[in-house]
Amino acid sequence: MFMKKMMATKGMEGSELAKSLLNDKTGEDALMAYFFALYEAMSQSASKASGQSDKSEPKFPQLRYILADHQRKPIPGSTHKADGVFYYPKRVHHGIPRVHMFVEAKVASTPGKIPDETMDQLFDYVNAVWTGQPTRTFVPILYLHGELLTLFVFTRGPWYRIELGSICYTSVNPHLPEIDFVRETLLRLWFVITLPSDRFGHFCDVDTRLQSISFGRSGSNNKLVKASLVDSKDSNKLSLEMRIPRMANPRSRLAYLFDTMYQSKKAVLKLSWTPVRRLPEGAIYEYLRRAGIGGVPEVYDSGLIEDNFFGYRLEYIVLEHCGQSIGSHVKDSRRRRVPESEIHKQVGHFVSQVSSCLVQARIHGVLHRDISDGNIAVSNGQAKVIDWGYAKIIEASPSEAQGASPSVIDEIARQWGFEKKEVLDNEISWDGMTGTVVFMSISVLLGMTKRGLSDDIESLFYVIIRAFAKSDDCSGFRHYDNNNLALARTGILGCANKYLEFFNISGDVGVLKQMLDAMHRYLFFSGDRYIGHDLVSNDCYERLPSLDMAARFMDEKTVHALRLLSPSGLRKPCTGSKRKRKTSTSSSERAPFARKPLREINPPNATASRQIQTRSRTRRRN
Repeated sequence: MFMKKMMATKGMEGSELAKSLLNDKTGEDALMAYFFALYEAMSQSASKASGQSDKSEPKFPQLRYILADHQRKPIPGSTHKADGVFYYPKRVHHGIPRVHMFVEAKVASTPGKIPDETMDQLFDYVNAVWTGQPTRTFVPILYLHGELLTLFVFTRGPWYRIELGSICYTSVNPHLPEIDFVRETLLRLWFVITLPSDRFGHFCDVDTRLQSISFGRSGSNNKLVKASLVDSKDSNKLSLEMRIPRMANPRSRLAYLFDTMYQSKKAVLKLSWTPVRRLPEGAIYEYLRRAGIGGVPEVYDSGLIEDNFFGYRLEYIVLEHCGQSIGSHVKDSRRRRVPESEIHKQVGHFVSQVSSCLVQARIHGVLHRDISDGNIAVSNGQAKVIDWGYAKIIEASPSEAQGASPSVIDEIARQWGFEKKEVLDNEISWDGMTGTVVFMSISVLLGMTKRGLSDDIESLFYVIIRAFAKSDDCSGFRHYDNNNLALARTGILGCANKYLEFFNISGDVGVLKQMLDAMHRYLFFSGDRYIGHDLVSNDCYERLPSLDMAARFMDEKTVHALRLLSPSGLRKPCTGSKRKRKTSTSSSERAPFARKPLREINPPNATASRQIQTRSRTRRRN
């Protein structure tokens, strides 16, 4: 019956193409065959109408994309078998980077709620496109269900469902209202598939073979730019060919990184989607520059491509290329057979430099909050802290002497177009949910609602340990959930003489052990008393690290700067609020950390285990 309805569509009944496509086909195959025949007929009609139009009249809009069938053959380079795919005809890349829009077909019409299984399938397509296309602003998908055609639009924030209408008649002899309804549906479809890419899904026209991008200032806001793809001869070009691999989230925050050149210097181009209620990373770098903080990459250029696109901003930053991670540096040094003692000495210098950067930043009111192996880059004996996208700025106040200048923040907020109070207050709420899981401090793993400098130093401690660990498959890094990892570390770090063994570091590590022992005492001891249990059992515990221990892995100037920090600078005093319980294994704005099959963890210290279990039961009762 449904086949008869489709064949009754005006103009298709006598079409040899339609008959050949629909012959002996049923279900989704027949539905897509009809859609392909309809598309072909619309294309031919448009070409004919354009050729017959008067030269003084504007040309009839032409189709811009190629429609291909992938019901049985996956899209090149992927496992996705979409029922139909609209491709850009001029793109150099094949596969997902060439996709403009997916078409998904289901025989049963679902004018109400879309089945969860179908939505999961659409989200898989969306994730693939966001991962493979850095110039995206949203991802459109056509959903053909029964005789109904629906357009889905997925932005970084909300997604939208637009009903285009019916693409065929429901009777063999349709009345005029039904004919008009189908005609309007086809006009809406025609409008969608004739829009250029820079007006429908991208911030610039991508239907081209060009592989470089350029940014030009526009309007009175000197941070708002217009992006366009340019050829290799453009003096302001930034190449998009050397993509740095990075996991992409289908929703929320997202960043793309590219190795490129900027005025003959090696650089990194970063395109970042950030909620408008969060701090722009470019604003953080601007503040660090004004404060004169060392150990931070130089910013060559920055700006906004979108200042508020459905609740998200898209910013770009061109940064100095700072080298490789500490972990990669250690591996490369061993591959080049550099003496182990020399590697330990180099890493000791890196720790001193990173500590200096973090302390100086905190004195000026900035906490990084995402210290990880990938966010410390080393080159030519210099270590720099990169990726300040999750940092927060703490404004100076009578109760917070070591804070940022309110007037400077006001100026930067106007320049970058954000509401200062709203954004700074919102950043505080992310203290217990920001970071890379395996490098989080014990308190952050437990969802602490306030964090301080000691948490960043503790993350640095785990970065160095992981760089020298024989493998990640050990009690100190094995992650089942945040509570269990915090529990395991609390027990492990209480074993002052053997804690490194639980992180897969053994043997004679000489200078490295001396430095790690100093960091260990600095972070987890008050005098001779181990404070791991305090970090677990007391939401309001304030760490007061030993400056004597700090002097063993920080330089003299940094230790002196530490004296300027009040106890609240090392750990923000608790206001009595409870720790937030996390529902994911990492920051809610990052892709979930891969979990391994559940195994029992036997912590070296059973007291810590009982404390966490007791607190968990108390929370459940409350």
